[in-house]
Amino acid sequence: MSKYLIVVIILMVGAGYWYYNDSQARIKILTENNAKLEVANKTNQETINTLQADSKKFSQLNSQLQKQLQESEAYGDELRQKLRKHDLTALSEKKPALVEGKINNATKKVFEEIEKDTGAIPKQPIVK
Repeated sequence: MSKYLIVVIILMVGAGYWYYNDSQARIKILTENNAKLEVANKTNQETINTLQADSKKFSQLNSQLQKQLQESEAYGDELRQKLRKHDLTALSEKKPALVEGKINNATKKVFEEIEKDTGAIPKQPIVK
């Protein structure tokens, strides 16, 4: 009977040794996976914070653009009202040089403002 007892003890020690090594390997893998998940979680949290900050920034910029659009529309309405008020055709028939000069100057000013707003650099004439 002692032979069987020794065999059982050896098998139990072997099983215990295998269980210990298997548990240690699993613990090592789980620890590594946990570290990876912590890094991923930190990255996700930073991304969420960045997106929330960007959302606030875009909301503010959108409000600012909306305000500028309303101001531009009001200015356009004002200009349309002025054009309706003045009969440019009759005025240009009476004083063509005056109207032509004003239109040319205003057009030049508008184009300069567009170039300034868009960052366009006026092209230099090509010298031959």
